[in-house]
Amino acid sequence: MTPLFPNPDYYKYNLIAMTSPEAKRLWRRAIKEHFDNTCIYCGESYDINDLTLDHVLPRHHGGRDDTNNLVCSCLSCNQKKGTNNWKQFIQQHGNPLREQILSDYVGTI
Repeated sequence: MTPLFPNPDYYKYNLIAMTSPEAKRLWRRAIKEHFDNTCIYCGESYDINDLTLDHVLPRHHGGRDDTNNLVCSCLSCNQKKGTNNWKQFIQQHGNPLREQILSDYVGTI
């Protein structure tokens, strides 16, 4: 399993020497593996290449590219959520267990 670090820079400085794009790919992969290739919103499992990363707090609203603000989601859920509040979205489209998992992961967002 790929280690999950806070951002891509950690891969460049803490693992083998690699380029910035390689570090970013490894970081994105680690986030998907952390969630066992399962969409955080609908709970369905997917091939790692069929998942996207979603900003829990969208960049449009000040969200950052940090590990605790990025979760894996299927393309359908990612598009449906858009720039909406994650709590409202998951309450309408998810289930309480998924909401608790996401809440525990993001902390204070």
